[in-house]
Amino acid sequence: MFDTIGNAICTVALGVVLVYLIIWTCKFIIKRLTKQQEKHSVVIREKQKSIRQRTIACAKNYWYNIREVEDCPQDMPVERLYHYFETEQECIKALIIEMYDCALVRTEELERIAYGEAKPVEMIVNPYEIDDEYDDFDYDFDEAVEELMLQDDDEVAASAEEADDAEIRAEIYDRWTEYVMQLYDMVSVNCNEEMKSHIRSKIMSYGHKDVEILIHSPE
Repeated sequence: MFDTIGNAICTVALGVVLVYLIIWTCKFIIKRLTKQQEKHSVVIREKQKSIRQRTIACAKNYWYNIREVEDCPQDMPVERLYHYFETEQECIKALIIEMYDCALVRTEELERIAYGEAKPVEMIVNPYEIDDEYDDFDYDFDEAVEELMLQDDDEVAASAEEADDAEIRAEIYDRWTEYVMQLYDMVSVNCNEEMKSHIRSKIMSYGHKDVEILIHSPE
């Protein structure tokens, strides 16, 4: 009788231990899975945050032509006229091209300063036989802007002043700064103040380029 009772007690005890072990194992597994899910969720949230920050950074950096926005039809979203950029270099290239596209850069004026008169343009008798004196002009604008980003503005200005034709270069640069001022009267750049100042400084520094470069549109 006692053996039977003892066996029953042992069986119940073993059953209780087994149930406890099963419950503990389940809790352990659930806890591990929960931690893994939380860790995975943190990684996903960080990636989403990074993507969102890059998107916001890209979306908030843009420039636009003020006149185009003012003349924008009411049924067209004005954002369609925004030119978005991620880097300063992209904005600098775009704004310099805009200066030429909008005829703010008066190449004939720069030629007169440099050569005493604008270069004569030969009359074309046959429109199919165009012999442009600038056809051989080879200038990598993208590479020039990349170099511009690496140059120190003060050093560029100092080297320009040391040139033999310093007075001519100074007058050309003065004209260039006037063109840049006209550009900024015409466009609005939306980014943080530090980036905005750096962009403007680099566009100004482009005016120290040789006149043979400045009289050509980058496009």
